[in-house]
Amino acid sequence: MPAIVIGGGLTAIDTATELFAYYPVQVEKVLDRYEQLVQETGEAAVLQCFTQRERSILDEFIAHGKAVRAERARASAAGEQPNFVNLVRSWGGVSIVYRTRMVVSPAYRLNHEEIIKCLEEGITFAECLDPVEALPDDYGAIQGVRFLVLHKRGGKFAPSGRDLTLPCRSLLVAAGTTPNITYEKEHPGSFQKDPQGKFFQSHRL
Repeated sequence: MPAIVIGGGLTAIDTATELFAYYPVQVEKVLDRYEQLVQETGEAAVLQCFTQRERSILDEFIAHGKAVRAERARASAAGEQPNFVNLVRSWGGVSIVYRTRMVVSPAYRLNHEEIIKCLEEGITFAECLDPVEALPDDYGAIQGVRFLVLHKRGGKFAPSGRDLTLPCRSLLVAAGTTPNITYEKEHPGSFQKDPQGKFFQSHRL
């Protein structure tokens, strides 16, 4: 966390909701496994396997896992279902970023109820942002994404002259089930297409 999903279709919705829902499970599993290994071999033996970068991720996962465990305990004592939405959002959450408006997205046109449920589950939907650059941290891993802010001009969305950088530790591109050749349409000659012009040309060694 934070995580960004690029796309506007039902694949993007599914990707974001699965990411949001699975993260608490993931960090809790990491915590359980870490504690088991420490009990079996000792903390020093466990930690010597990790690089400095991996250790920082492990520390974060352990802290988040303990927060998830505490929320489960609180909910159990109160006779409630645990609520991880506020926790995940406090860690940066998951955002779906789309180039135009939600109301014209494939997800909205095909099944707007899924967007409603997606928003109820804590996902953020960011409109009119065009990704242009992934920003690395000191280890070469992603730490942010720079977007051009778009606005509608003459019936089409065009750059407004402003940009926006969103923090991001996980970036997923939800391209859907149809080959996405938008880049070639916008920048002709960048890639080779198949004879029908519907796909990128496959590579043959």
